[in-house]
Formats: sequence, structure tokens, C-alpha cells
Amino acid sequence: MQETTMILDRLLVVKLDVTIWGGRKKLRKEDLILADGSVLPPEDLASLGSKKIADPGELAVFNRLKKEAERICLKVGTRFLGAFAVPEGAIGSIQYELERIASSFEAARNEFLSRYDEAISDWVAKHPAFAQAIRRAVDPVDVVAAGLRFDYVVFRVSQPEPIEGENSPEIAESLSRKVESMSDNLFREVAQDANDLVEHSLLGRQSVTRKALSPFKRIRDKLDGLAFLDHRVSPVVQTIDDLLSRVPKAGALDGAYLQEVFAFALLLSDPERIKRHGEGLTQEAVSPSVTDSGLSPASVPDEESQADLDTLSTPDSPTEPSTIDRFSLFDGIEEEMDTDEVPAESTPVEVEALIPASKPELESASLAEFWF
Repeated sequence: MQETTMILDRLLVVKLDVTIWGGRKKLRKEDLILADGSVLPPEDLASLGSKKIADPGELAVFNRLKKEAERICLKVGTRFLGAFAVPEGAIGSIQYELERIASSFEAARNEFLSRYDEAISDWVAKHPAFAQAIRRAVDPVDVVAAGLRFDYVVFRVSQPEPIEGENSPEIAESLSRKVESMSDNLFREVAQDANDLVEHSLLGRQSVTRKALSPFKRIRDKLDGLAFLDHRVSPVVQTIDDLLSRVPKAGALDGAYLQEVFAFALLLSDPERIKRHGEGLTQEAVSPSVTDSGLSPASVPDEESQADLDTLSTPDSPTEPSTIDRFSLFDGIEEEMDTDEVPAESTPVEVEALIPASKPELESASLAEFWF
């Protein structure tokens, strides 16, 4: 319980409250044009689905802004209780970005509502044979306005106070389980980002630019900010630091170094391998044999971690320590959604209500499949 409290004390929770009018209505029998003798299945067997009463393209901007807000929260945080748990120190920049998105959402909302009737007429003109079916289902503009909303709330979660006459330990344990699951969510999210890096930037490439390593820096910063969630995180951060410290000063990334990047990206694309790698390095860090040898703990992986990272040791890999500033190497690289951090004070709302967490599933690439 004490560990749960320590973790919660370092986190704030951001809950997005976004509603997007769908522009859809239930399809009815009278909306269909049936040939003579056609028979529809009964309602308990099949439903007729829905019809679009407005052009989906008109609503795309709202969905885009919602996804952008989620990406901003996930850039430094992880999913928790149906929202996003973020490091307390990052709330200023997150709040700044969410306020920017809220302004953009409001502007798009006002523009759409001002031409709502025109948008419906254009959609009817595009589908004249179903004009009556569309117009019959059109919502009044005030209903649409109520269905387009962007807001968010920032709060802190804490252990509930003991309740007299209730089974308090079990109540507290339910929150502890959710807190413990955050590290699993973190590893899955990192694996998804790494898998995207492999699929979109590394797979089938003989050389890449330094910009291709931008996702590594984002993954590194996210892990570093949430390292207190799990003891296996910090060793992974150190491995990424070592990899980025040896980026060539100029030119494309290719040869042995690109192979090392590819191999480590494949390792990160599997959440279980991330855990095993971090655990292996943690064990080596406390091993007397490693300490007595004078070697860096992170540089002597155990057998299990070495099996995952055997390709990271290549004949052409540099053996001398580098003094390159890994972060200066990314100067001039335009990273997606990076903005200046603006200090902002938040007014968290302390709550004790629990919301079910979502646990997205993830497919990951296999390192063994690649090499064998």
C-alpha cells in the first residue's frame, strides 16, 4: 500500500471529456428502396444499421483534434482508470497543449454550426435518390451544438480513507491493482511506438537519416518520466542513452549501427522482452561479480538479455566511450507535436472515485522471426 501511495503522489490524472456528434441515424425500413417481393429479416435477427445524414468529411477535424489530445497525453503519460496518468512535472506543458486544442475545436465547431444547413443541403444534393430519408432524420442545430464539446479535467487519485463497517483493505487493494497495472500499460504503449518505428522507418531500409531516431528519443523521455512505476524501466533508459550517444556525427545511418538500431527497436516492440531486458540489467547491476570486475552493470547483460540483444554487439560497433551530446544531435529535427513548454499552474481536483481502466491489445514483431 505504501508503494501505491508513493506512486500516486507523483502522478496527476488527465481525463479528456470529448463529445463528437456522429452525423448518423438509425436506418429504417421506409428509407430503403426494395424490389417487389423483397423481404427484410426480422429485427431480432438483424438490424438495418445506420445512415449518414451529413458528410463525414465535415466532422473529420473533430476526430483529428481528439486523437491529437490523446497523443499529447500519451507522449509523457500512460493509460490509467479510463484516463491518462502523467508525471506531475509535465502537467504544465500538457495543459498548454490541451488549451490550444480546445481553442481549435471551438473554432471548428462554430464554423460547422454556422453552415450546418448548407452542409446538409450539399449532402442531400450528393444523394438525391435518398433526399427524403436524409431530411427526415436531420437533427436541429442546437442538438448538434450540444453534441460537439471538448473539455478536460486534471485531478489526483489517492487511497480512500478507511470506512467504518466496510472491508477497507479490499477497497484499497482494488486501487493498488490498478496502480500496479500501469507499468504493463507503459510497456505495451512503448512496444506499439517501437513497432510503428520498425514498420514505417526501418523495415527494408539499408540507410536512414538521423530523423528516423526521433521516436527513440520520445520513447526514452516517456520511460524516463515514468521510471518510478517499475524498477525495470531505468535500465532500458540507460540502454537507449548508450545507443543515442553513439549516433554518427554526420551522414546517413547505415551498416552495423543501423543493424544495432533495428535489433533494439525489435526488442522494444515486444513488451515481454522489454521487461526481461530491464530485469536482466537490474540483476547484473547488483551482482557482486560485475561490481568486482569494474565493468558497468548495464554493459554486461545476462544470458537471457544477451539472447535478445545478441545482434547489438557487432564487429564494427564503436568500443570507446563517446562524448557526443545525444540531445544536440537532434537539433533541427522537426518532431511531431513538439511544442515549447509553457509553465502553467493546474488546480487538481482530488477524487477517490474509480473508473475502469482500458487495456489495449497489441501485436508486436518477433526478433527471432527476423534473424531466423
